[in-house]
Amino acid sequence: MTTRFSLFRAHIQLALALLVGGLVMPTEATAVRAANHAIYTSFAVAEEEFLLTNRPVPLNLEARLRYGQRLLQEAIKSRSLSKQAVGHRVMASAYQELRQYNQSVLHFQTALRLHQQLRNTRNATVDMLHLGGVLLSRGDTAQARTTYQGALRGFTQTQSAAGAAHVYGRLGTLYGHQHDWAQALTSQSRALHEWQQLRDYAHVAVSLNAIGTVYFQQRQYSRALFYLRKAMGVASATDSLPLSESQAGIGRVYQALGNQIMALTSFNQAEQLFPRTGAALQHAQLWQAIAATHNSLGNRAAAERALRQGLPLARRSGSKTQLSAMYQALAAGYRTTGEYKLSLEAMTRFAQLQDSVFAEERSAQVAELRTRYETEKKEREIQLLIKDRQIQEANLRQQTVMRNALAAGALLLLVIIGVLYRGRRQQKRINRLLERKNAAINRQKEELGRLNRTKDTLFSVISHDLRSPLSSLYSLLNLLNMGALSPERLALHSARLTRGLNSTLLLLDNLLNWSAAQMKDDTIRPERLRLDALVEEALALLLGDAERKSILLLNQLQVPTLVRADVNMTRLILRNLLGNAIKFTPEGGTVTVLGALQGATWVISVQDTGIGIQVADRDKVFGKAGPFSTLGTAHEKGTGLGLQLCQDFVVRNGGQLTFISQVGQGTTFRFSLPVATTPAAEAHQDSFATAAAAAE
Repeated sequence: MTTRFSLFRAHIQLALALLVGGLVMPTEATAVRAANHAIYTSFAVAEEEFLLTNRPVPLNLEARLRYGQRLLQEAIKSRSLSKQAVGHRVMASAYQELRQYNQSVLHFQTALRLHQQLRNTRNATVDMLHLGGVLLSRGDTAQARTTYQGALRGFTQTQSAAGAAHVYGRLGTLYGHQHDWAQALTSQSRALHEWQQLRDYAHVAVSLNAIGTVYFQQRQYSRALFYLRKAMGVASATDSLPLSESQAGIGRVYQALGNQIMALTSFNQAEQLFPRTGAALQHAQLWQAIAATHNSLGNRAAAERALRQGLPLARRSGSKTQLSAMYQALAAGYRTTGEYKLSLEAMTRFAQLQDSVFAEERSAQVAELRTRYETEKKEREIQLLIKDRQIQEANLRQQTVMRNALAAGALLLLVIIGVLYRGRRQQKRINRLLERKNAAINRQKEELGRLNRTKDTLFSVISHDLRSPLSSLYSLLNLLNMGALSPERLALHSARLTRGLNSTLLLLDNLLNWSAAQMKDDTIRPERLRLDALVEEALALLLGDAERKSILLLNQLQVPTLVRADVNMTRLILRNLLGNAIKFTPEGGTVTVLGALQGATWVISVQDTGIGIQVADRDKVFGKAGPFSTLGTAHEKGTGLGLQLCQDFVVRNGGQLTFISQVGQGTTFRFSLPVATTPAAEAHQDSFATAAAAAE
């Protein structure tokens, strides 16, 4: 009960300080210092692995400081380095809570150095964890992050999963302080995963609340509510503080959403659950939140009662900032109700406190700036020393390299002279051989270059475009074997995988046809085709892609439209042209297939209302300089082979492929195919061709 109480209070302290409500909140630096102090205290009393000492530590700060000094004096007399480290730890904790961060850093650094001297990796790592918290409290975020990362390496080396989880939570707090929300979520999620593996549900609840706070800061209120409520479900019913903190966080979210009634309900439940032994400052902030919510609802009397309830707690906490904020709220409330005398008294106390608060904040800011300046100055000096050493090492390396190069050069010169002498003797024989081989090489050069380009393109497409859907299929099969997918998610992944495999099949079809064309497979089988039926077939195949983008597909070919061409090549031409039209047409567009009879040729047009082709890219679309591809309007990928293959197949079937395009208005691709003659005429042509072949 005590362990969960302290840990949960520690991590939620930052959440309450950062949540934005209708209250006067502490400054960001104050919030971070409060959070780190609370987290540090939790480690000091919660888990044996993170204890400052195995003996009770006084809670009174002055008494704790004297106790640490006494421990240190006794350890020095007994020449015990381990006891000296404990004394420095206790003094560092007292100075930290007294906000004398420079003194705290010095003592923690001394404890760390002593534990490293003793080769006590576990205690040295714990020292780094606490030292990072103090550095963050005084505003040295860069050094704090470096220290936390060192602590993470130490906990990983000692195989302390709990320690690593604590560091991830601390890093999440640090990144949240820097408003690096992506890193904050990543770190808190890692902490959550570690606590779940350890089945430590008190810390699981802490991490869930921290994640909810990060989402709240990004104004993603639905996700924030989800994690805060999930934290309530994880927390034990006996852990009143975690439940209270979750309810308070939910109240802040509802307050931000403008639902004051739900916010008030959550704040009241949080106050009822708040343990009477809890932190006075946190309790006072909760009463102030209740008062602000009552004030928003127009309940002035209830708001005054809530502030009166919180005033003793604010005094007991010693926070002049909180006490000043509550007096300011009281003064505003009395002024609204016309009680000007009481308002004047409250405002007078607010003004008296405000001077002290202002002086404290300015002192803290000056100390923080001084610390940052000294840290940056030392870092610059270190960088200069490192650069000087690197320059010296580079000069030494350069001299060594030059000496070795001269020796190697002399040896190489001798070898070259010998090789040249022998080479001159072989030159005539080689020249004669080259003359005989040169003709053959020239004949094979172009063919080999083309085959190499074909191979490179195939391997590139296979490695980049076929790997992703196959990996997705493998991942889905693994999830199915583990039984980790709900029916809804299974249906979603199955639909996505089906679309990916359909695209992969089309890609394979293009690759095989293109490879055959590149390998000089000139075999075509022209036959009498109904082009209007093939267009309907292609539109049906691509209907799913069009519906996902709300694109209207129109087939305006006359029935029947008869052409003479190879059926498989014609199908591929239609699929690629229609697929490209859908790919580069935004949602709500139209793709139309038109036909016009020009003499003995049908001219087919595939017209879209898409984004058009940039002028600089129009010479590249048919792949003259190699495969060319750009992303579609929904980031669809391609191989850059489709139009190149279409042009090749159209030409081999006796036609031509052209296009016109206007940027922002659309593109029209036109290809021509011979008109199919009547069956009797075709038979006559075939018999004539057979006779001519026989005569030859």
